[in-house]
Amino acid sequence: MPDHRKDRLASDYREMLKIQDRPYLSWIVTKGEPPYAEEYLLNVTLRTYALSALSGVLTVGAIRRCVIRIALWDSYPNAAPHIRMLSMPPVFHPDWYSKGTYCASEPWRPEISLKDHVMRMLRTIAYDPSLITDASPANYKALDWYQKNCGNTAWFPSDTSALSENPPEAIAALEKAVSPFDEIIDSKTVR
Repeated sequence: MPDHRKDRLASDYREMLKIQDRPYLSWIVTKGEPPYAEEYLLNVTLRTYALSALSGVLTVGAIRRCVIRIALWDSYPNAAPHIRMLSMPPVFHPDWYSKGTYCASEPWRPEISLKDHVMRMLRTIAYDPSLITDASPANYKALDWYQKNCGNTAWFPSDTSALSENPPEAIAALEKAVSPFDEIIDSKTVR
């Protein structure tokens, strides 16, 4: 009997290799054995904004790095990946709850690849104006702040880095890097 979840996890892992070790993103698998990754830890290097209390005053400031965990729970791909910012303060954006959980502005569809979902999430971090809507925001304060300041072209988008993908030869090299062995001929516990 085919294991559709494992097939999907493997397919998503191969797609994620397209955006591994890019100037804006690097990631590692923190749960599951590649290619059956069930959790990723992302190191994102994009300029974005965060809200902080400095001397009792709420202040929006620029940050250039954040760490994000993506969990693919047992219900995945029927349910959206759970995306949570681990670095504090979390990004201040209408699609991000104030505690750091990502809430895409469009409903999850299982046919969307994890890579495409991550790329959309990265574009929100960079404040891509085409992705900001006022329909059911996760963070009303961030939406209000954005709407008051969206005309400031020096601020938005917050990062104009090209979110490009690795060329096929780089992806092939990354796939080979998963295991140093062509095949395992013997496996024993070393003490």
